[in-house]
Amino acid sequence: MVENFKQAEDQTIVGEDSRSLQLTHYVLAERLLQVEYANIAKEIVEEASSETLTYILEGGFRGYHKFTSGELWSEWKEVEEKFYHMYETNTLPWELYEEDPLVALEKDENGEVAKG
Repeated sequence: MVENFKQAEDQTIVGEDSRSLQLTHYVLAERLLQVEYANIAKEIVEEASSETLTYILEGGFRGYHKFTSGELWSEWKEVEEKFYHMYETNTLPWELYEEDPLVALEKDENGEVAKG
């Protein structure tokens, strides 16, 4: 029962971003993970440590996938611009989650990647 609820929550549309893409709970969490990971990596390179990573490891962070939809949306509004900058400059730490609506936009009608 709890697992079914979580699956349904993951697929719930939380909101529409500045590009009119409908974002599910799961997609938002994955996008936030990408930005947070990039921030941590940058801190480690520039400062040889990361306060953010220390905070996470000390147990102060429960994970984006466990956030409420409202919490996710609030976090998203703070990092949306940075996420899209990283996306447009091909500097995301890893490939987009397969169900991210941006993945569908990257493919042409033959299923080939259109984004360069």
